[in-house]
Amino acid sequence: MATILELREVPHWSYSALNTYLNMCSLKYAFQYVYKTEQERTSASLPFGKAFHTAATTHAKNVMQGKRMTLPELHEVFAEWFKVECSASSNLVFKNGESINSLIEQARFMLDALLARWIDWDNIVSVAHAFKVNVPGLNKPLIGEYDMVIKEGEGTTIVDWKTSAQRWSESKADKDFQATAFSFAYLMEADHDTIPAFRFDVVTKTKNPSLENHYTQRTKDDLHRFSLLALAIERAVKKEVFLPAETSFICSDCQFANACKEWHRESAVKHVCMAA
Repeated sequence: MATILELREVPHWSYSALNTYLNMCSLKYAFQYVYKTEQERTSASLPFGKAFHTAATTHAKNVMQGKRMTLPELHEVFAEWFKVECSASSNLVFKNGESINSLIEQARFMLDALLARWIDWDNIVSVAHAFKVNVPGLNKPLIGEYDMVIKEGEGTTIVDWKTSAQRWSESKADKDFQATAFSFAYLMEADHDTIPAFRFDVVTKTKNPSLENHYTQRTKDDLHRFSLLALAIERAVKKEVFLPAETSFICSDCQFANACKEWHRESAVKHVCMAA
């Protein structure tokens, strides 16, 4: 099976791309995926999340081999990868009072919460499992990676690790687009005929971090809706329907804020040239 890095080498759709267009901002999608605009800033939360994900993945792989990592071991993995991710990030921006060292220290308490409430000791099926499936009608395949797949009772559950600045509401998981996209992908894989359950393991970046398990389930109707949304997004992208979401929740932390401010001026020039 190809790795997620190998799958990304060819044209594809991902949950992140679809979600950016649908739920964040179609203009941000264009800057990121079409125009390949240089990022003006990278929030430190992005490399933080990647490093935390790497630490959780490392722990899960060790669990599969019958090993239990200690907090110092896991924290060392995080610190190493966080520094690597920060070095690779362009125009890294920290919130007031944050630094690489302070975030490394914060991660120690979050990883402690992860270990304290880890419940998957003998039911892990796979970790970092990449997938590639066809969505009927799309010109490119949908790719992604399940953080972890586990067996719970008679069923299968996909697990995704998240870090969050605050606790999730009870309804957030039921509305999350990723759970729908990944459930669709799992069902489309050749040897699966049942929609899996989905569980978000959310570790909060609060003063006293906690791990919360948020379960959700999708229906065939949900997956049908997903496939039609994906088709609509692809059609809109082909027609270059890219508009700024003026009140999106991501505006204050967007990597393309200045480019967005200039969008209407650049568009006006383009339209004048086309008319001429």
